[in-house]
Amino acid sequence: MTGAGGFIGAHTVRTLLDESWRVTALDCRELPGWMADQVEQVYDGADNPEVLSDLRRGRYAAVVHQGAISSTLADDWKRLEEVNIRQPLALAEAAFRGGARFVYASSHSVYGTIHRRIAVAEHQADDATVCTGPLNLYARSKLALDRAMADRFDDGQPWTALRYTNVFGTGETHKGPMASIISQLLRSAADRRRLTLFADTLKACRDYIPVENVSRVIAELVSQNSEPGVYNLGSASPISFATVLEWCAAFVGRPLDVRLIRNPLPDRYQYWTCADQSRLEQTVPLGGPIPIEEIKSAAAALFEHFASAPPGVAESAVR
Repeated sequence: MTGAGGFIGAHTVRTLLDESWRVTALDCRELPGWMADQVEQVYDGADNPEVLSDLRRGRYAAVVHQGAISSTLADDWKRLEEVNIRQPLALAEAAFRGGARFVYASSHSVYGTIHRRIAVAEHQADDATVCTGPLNLYARSKLALDRAMADRFDDGQPWTALRYTNVFGTGETHKGPMASIISQLLRSAADRRRLTLFADTLKACRDYIPVENVSRVIAELVSQNSEPGVYNLGSASPISFATVLEWCAAFVGRPLDVRLIRNPLPDRYQYWTCADQSRLEQTVPLGGPIPIEEIKSAAAALFEHFASAPPGVAESAVR
C-alpha cells in the first residue's frame, strides 16, 4: 500500500487488516500511531528499489497505489510526471511480473467542466461534447496515467483505476485546503467558525462519497478478478453546496455565519461532479449509487466527530 499514511490510504489499511490481509505500508511520512505495530513499514516513495524487486519476485498478492501529488494547485509538471505517472507505471510493471493485482487512485477531476448536468461515464473523458477534460496539471497527470496504463498493458493484466469523486471522512484535516469541501464546512460549523465559500458555488454540486465506502470497494477489488480498466467511484448523488450548508445549520442548531467571496479561478472550477456508476456496479455490489440520506448520515457522524474533539487549527473552507 503506497500512501498508507494518507487519508484514503490509512482507512484502506484498516479495512484490509480487518479482512486479514498482511500489509506492507509504503510512505514518506510517519504512519498513524495505531498502524505502527500492525504493518511492515517502508519509509520511502513508490519507487523504492527493494519493494520493486520484491514485487517482481512475487512477494505480494496485490498493490494498492494511493501515493501521489494530489494538490490541484501543483504547477511543477516534471515532478507530477515523475510521481503521478512514471512511478505508478513502474509499480504496475513490477506487480504484473510478480503476478500481483494493481489497484490505483485516479480522479474524477480528469473530466473537468461537464457541459450538461449529467452523470459522466468513464469513456466520456475524451468526448469534448460532454466535458472539457483536465482543468489543472494534477488532473492532466491522472488522465495521462490512465491512458498510459490502457496503452501499455493488455487485457490479461489485472489492473483497476478508480476515479474518485469527492471522498470525505475522518483523518483528512492534515490536507488543509485540499481536504474535501464538505469536511471543511463541517469542521468550521462544529468549531462555531465562519464558513467561507465562493459566491458563485451555492448551486454547484458535488458527488460526495464516505471514505469507508471507498476502502471497502478497494478491498473487494484486490480480492477478485475484474475486467481491467478505469472505473468511476462516487455516490452518483450530486448534492449542492447550499444543501450542505442547510445540513450544517441543522447539525449546529442555529443559523450559520457564512461569508461569500469572489472565485478567483472560475475557469478552473468544477461546478458539477457526478459519476456514472454503471460499470463499477456490475463488478462490485458496493459500487452502486449511495442515497443522499446515507451521505447526510455520514456527514452528521463526521460533524459529531469534529464537535467532540478540541478545536484544531482554523482551516479555510474555500475549495
